[in-house]
Amino acid sequence: MSVEFRIKNFLHPLAILKLRRFLEKSQWFSFKRLQEYQVVRLQRILNHAYTNVPYYHKLFNRIGFKPHKVFSLDALQKIPPLTKDLVKENKHLLVARNAARFSPVSCRTSGSTGEAVEFYLDRPSNVLEFCYYWRYWSWAGYRLGSPFAELASHYFLTHPRRKNDVYVFYRPGRRLLLNSMMLSCDRIDHYVAALRKYRPRFLKGLASTLYVFALLVKDKGIDDLGFDAVFSTGEMLLKPYRKTIEAVFHCKVYDSYGHMERTVAVSECPCGGYHLNADYGILELQKEPGQNATARGTVLGTGLYNFSMPLIRYAVGDVIEADHANSLCQCGRGLPLIKNIHGRKEDIIVTPDGRIVTSAFTLFELVHGIELGQIVQEQKDRIVLRIVPSAGYGPESEQQAVTTLQNFVGQDICIKVDYTTKEKIKAADGRKFKTVVSCL
Repeated sequence: MSVEFRIKNFLHPLAILKLRRFLEKSQWFSFKRLQEYQVVRLQRILNHAYTNVPYYHKLFNRIGFKPHKVFSLDALQKIPPLTKDLVKENKHLLVARNAARFSPVSCRTSGSTGEAVEFYLDRPSNVLEFCYYWRYWSWAGYRLGSPFAELASHYFLTHPRRKNDVYVFYRPGRRLLLNSMMLSCDRIDHYVAALRKYRPRFLKGLASTLYVFALLVKDKGIDDLGFDAVFSTGEMLLKPYRKTIEAVFHCKVYDSYGHMERTVAVSECPCGGYHLNADYGILELQKEPGQNATARGTVLGTGLYNFSMPLIRYAVGDVIEADHANSLCQCGRGLPLIKNIHGRKEDIIVTPDGRIVTSAFTLFELVHGIELGQIVQEQKDRIVLRIVPSAGYGPESEQQAVTTLQNFVGQDICIKVDYTTKEKIKAADGRKFKTVVSCL
């Protein structure tokens, strides 16, 4: 999950400065010292979970797990993984009794599976997220207050009067928001004009959105746009994407991997190494049955800072391949290296009016009451919105879903809602489920 660099993030300045100073040092720690730090944080979160979280109190008693006797990361393997289904079924039991102390905020994500998961994030995890991004961006030369641009959709979706605007500029944070839902050949000159006017040094966005934007700029023959760095997030950064973005914007792309639940974060350094931020959370790789490779597996993440709703051995669903040789990066940082990340890769939607929409999958993070969803573009002017409703799905949910999707794709596309079951929707999509499917 990204963090927005706004004034509200400085409501806890002492905590931010303290953690920022620590993270500046810890990135250079040895692997052994990083593990020692992880054990200390893990002991704290496990003891808190046992004392204050009903789900873990019952689970630990049932399996005979003693949090106060945890002296290594290996102890985690005694705890059963926490699946997304378990989170949905036990949400109220996973919330700490003293959660109010940590100022929890309810959040929701559809993830790469399209299945909605609701959870809480709190003040300590917000401080961590802010400081993590501050450190990661600083690898590319970012300093707090540096002007930057972001290709985004969420702001424009949640501010209806702004949904057709190409950009919005926030002067206090020197942040230029570019509407990713309006990208098209006809409008690219407006985006370029905004970038030339406000001169941001950095650009951030989903990998596919950045790639489409770079292609549109290139096709217009524009060669004088440049940034200090481009930050890619949210999707797999394919090699052709990286090559095109770097050539068009004359800078390096810094890629990253993370998720809204904040248990695992990976970020790319100036030397091209993908670093696991071991001081952010704990990554385990769960092997698939019959798999021989020891360095590849599905992600189990344990958060070290979220006390309102701790997620321990949380099954994220993505696949990561670690650096089995435990190599040290040329940059000198002790943060472990990741070899490959196999995360979300979605299709795009092309609208009749020429827009290229890359972020429609976020629909399922914005509409409540959908257990599983999928967007299928059958024709250029026809989309089927496939929905598996949950108990929270009400009469207004369908209208909200259609209206939200219409905001993404415009009024020239007919949207049909198809109610189905989880088994049917996944079986129809074959081996690898995708939230957005284009038949064009």
